[in-house]
Amino acid sequence: MSQQDFRIVGVGASAGGQDALKSFFSQIPADVNAAFVVVTHLFRDFKSALPSIISRFTSLTVSRVENRTRLQPGNVYVMPEDVLMKIDSGVLMLVPRPDNNHVNNSIDVFFESLAEDQRSNAIAVVLSGMGSDGSDGALAVFKAGGDVLVQDPGSTKFNSMPIATILKDHPDFILPPAELGAKLTKMISLKPSDPRRSPSFQQEGRINLNS
Repeated sequence: MSQQDFRIVGVGASAGGQDALKSFFSQIPADVNAAFVVVTHLFRDFKSALPSIISRFTSLTVSRVENRTRLQPGNVYVMPEDVLMKIDSGVLMLVPRPDNNHVNNSIDVFFESLAEDQRSNAIAVVLSGMGSDGSDGALAVFKAGGDVLVQDPGSTKFNSMPIATILKDHPDFILPPAELGAKLTKMISLKPSDPRRSPSFQQEGRINLNS
């Protein structure tokens, strides 16, 4: 484990996540002191065009992850197909996705390693998607002292992943994707001594699932 001097943000998305990713990254400035790692559910034999798609909506540098990629701030790293990805001392490691990995849990796998590697330096973002992938990993990030942001289920095309995370975890913010991007930028800009978890700051992004 080796915490970086910048925040590391894991962004998990599945069905309906492409539009959410566009809105989210459109609000992130190029000089943000963070690195972003995008983990999505991909078909094993289909090369994703997501790096080029995201690059149209952000001033950050976007690239497809290669094995043993060392993270740098101001960059977006997009997971390739047919792999599982973990982080070790700020370096992304790829392993082939096992044949028996029928239920794709790539987001949980990455978030859990992010929590272990970066502790309070970690941020998990869960966007639109089906199923519950990301909920266990987001809980691990929360327990490690990191921050968790979740897309408002009412703004998603598929709300299962956000709802599963909200019900299992204690998200810091629950907002539409563009607002999540703006809120995250504000969080990262705060100095370590600032009250990132203060009730007044948190309340701006809270929703009531029962309303």
